Amino acid sequence: MPVPKAVRDVMDTIDVHAQRMGDGPYCAIASKMQALSDSINNDETATKRTFAAELMLELPACGGAASVAKYTHEREFMQGLMRRKALELQEYDAHCAAVMGTAWKIELAEALMPYHGPSTLTDVRIGIQNLFLARAGFLPQVVSRLAKLGISPHMLCPRDFGVELCKGDDGSGPTAEDFLFYEPRFLRWILGRGELEPWPALCLGGQPEHVSRLILVANSEGGDDKKINQPCQCPRCWGFRIPTLESSRVSLTPSECSSDSESEMVL
Repeated sequence: MPVPKAVRDVMDTIDVHAQRMGDGPYCAIASKMQALSDSINNDETATKRTFAAELMLELPACGGAASVAKYTHEREFMQGLMRRKALELQEYDAHCAAVMGTAWKIELAEALMPYHGPSTLTDVRIGIQNLFLARAGFLPQVVSRLAKLGISPHMLCPRDFGVELCKGDDGSGPTAEDFLFYEPRFLRWILGRGELEPWPALCLGGQPEHVSRLILVANSEGGDDKKINQPCQCPRCWGFRIPTLESSRVSLTPSECSSDSESEMVL
């Protein structure tokens, strides 16, 4: 960022009188002026980041704008945004807050997952990762958005499945393992399973290697635990969840393999 003209003029004046001032005073004043310039730059950056957050709180659809989207790659920015939205919604009654929270999350998912054909699949991948790193339970919104866009697991994660890329897609961006690092329960969608189907289990010699690898990654990151991608509500973190209309549902059927047999295979 350019040095403000007023600061630059002062620094030029100091340079003109450097010999008369002596090395000690000159260095001290120059150091102070540099610190002033840096603080101005930092304040402007912070102001832009704050303004971006304010926009996204009120108009989540603007999350796809270049001037705003650049901040959605930052974990601190995204998690701070989620906390502010959750606190904002506490001012409303439970049902109203849930309606507003649901609408806000859907709009944000749409904004961060823009899709205009295979050439923009990279943007979708990046958007999914940014939503997951927000740690605000965006799995339902991500899955719903992918279904609406008609994007399949093989389209989203071609390299993980070893399939041919869609024409126009360069395959860049986060991989399936990157997604699972933030939201292990995304494994069901990646493997083409429904939300309430049994948690995928390792079956020795009974599944492709890439499937086994993804299951191991998901299990290592927390497995079938909906709290993994929610804000931590311990006394230290003091996180707040964004209320939504989604009912808390769990798998209606047990895992395909018993926990004993699964642990044996992991070992």
